[in-house]
Amino acid sequence: MSVWGGSSSIRMGGPEHALDCIVRINAEMEREVALHLMNEKTIESCWSHACRLEGDCPRGYWLLVARLAEATLLCAGNYADNCEFEATGDLLVNPREIIVHSRKGGQSTTKHRHGRISVQFTPAGVTRKEQMKSFSANISLETTEPPLLPHMTRVLRKSGFISKFYLRRLEECQRRIADALAFLSAWHIFDSAELFRRLEASSPRERAFAESQLCRFDARVFHQIGVDLRRSLAEPGYPSPFLTEASDEHRREYRAPMGVTPIRALSLI
Repeated sequence: MSVWGGSSSIRMGGPEHALDCIVRINAEMEREVALHLMNEKTIESCWSHACRLEGDCPRGYWLLVARLAEATLLCAGNYADNCEFEATGDLLVNPREIIVHSRKGGQSTTKHRHGRISVQFTPAGVTRKEQMKSFSANISLETTEPPLLPHMTRVLRKSGFISKFYLRRLEECQRRIADALAFLSAWHIFDSAELFRRLEASSPRERAFAESQLCRFDARVFHQIGVDLRRSLAEPGYPSPFLTEASDEHRREYRAPMGVTPIRALSLI
């Protein structure tokens, strides 16, 4: 059950309400990660509620969003390590929603997320070649809901509040997830049971190499962002290393505190 209640309460404005919502969303996220219950649906729900708070309590807000991105990395890395190719792809590359627009009739249809366009839009009795020729001439595609991890990365990068080293971490971890999937595919492993059998049958050297190709992310950074989030809510000027000083424009827009101490160095990888 969601900890933040009905949707009407989350729309109320003000820093105090934003602070309360940040605390509740953070608690929900911690619970889901601890119980290994994070999935695209729960992530999207947390993200949707969090995004309504942008503008109030900016430093706490951006730490919350960064922590949610980190939770999404953990989820995607765990999917990859367990050979869940489709679930990993949904977080990493597969748009959550694509709208198919017809140039002739002005009608729009949502593409089946895990289906082929050629199958969905080819009428009976029409060859695939004929349909694709007509399709390319009369149809346009619009990605209305991009995959979560790239979308989160773009939002964090554009914010002006997230440190460059954490943005690099987000990008490097996404590349590692993609590399893990490529390794498993090249090794002809497509389910976790087969991966377990192959690892058990491998020599220590082969097993070590295979393990080095997987994600094997841990939650240390997730927990550290949580520590910084709680501290920033108690001490509004706390200089979390996950944050950077925003531009003057962003400070005016988000009313960020002035005179923030320079960011401390912290190795994350």
